[in-house]
Amino acid sequence: MRRNQGFTLIELVVVIIILGVIAVIAVPRFVDISEDAKASTMLSVGGAMESALSLLHSKAVIEGKDTGVDEITLSGVQVPLLNGYPAVNGQDSFVQLNTQVQVWFSIDSVGKNVIQSDPDAALFFIDKASGLNQIYIFFSDAPTSGNRTEYGCQVRYQNTQDDGPSVRVLTNEC
Repeated sequence: MRRNQGFTLIELVVVIIILGVIAVIAVPRFVDISEDAKASTMLSVGGAMESALSLLHSKAVIEGKDTGVDEITLSGVQVPLLNGYPAVNGQDSFVQLNTQVQVWFSIDSVGKNVIQSDPDAALFFIDKASGLNQIYIFFSDAPTSGNRTEYGCQVRYQNTQDDGPSVRVLTNEC
């Protein structure tokens, strides 16, 4: 009668090698899924922002504030307008910009100044390009120093007199 004494050393080595090969194949796919999820989130943020802008513009039209420079009150916050869409004043503080963005576009965000000291303060942070009057929305794990205006995982909002409002979404570095 033959007794079963367990696995041989060769069988254990083969199993470990197979598990290692599976891990090498699975880890990069998991990383790609994470990047795809962040890119999809940025696309969703951009789409939601465009919808919010349409609603805000409708309110401005109803109130007769859809031409020139004006302002509208939303939930007690004064939002500056340019032709019925949120105007961006690059001289406003991060707190002011974040408050304005949150009131016309509900998003879990803080100003860049907050995320620099507390990276877990919110999922997103608001930044600005003062000279260009642009607002940027980044994930809280995005770089907070250097030139972020072309960082490839962002939503940018700009409203100029000549071109009107625009929303640009970049996802190539998510």
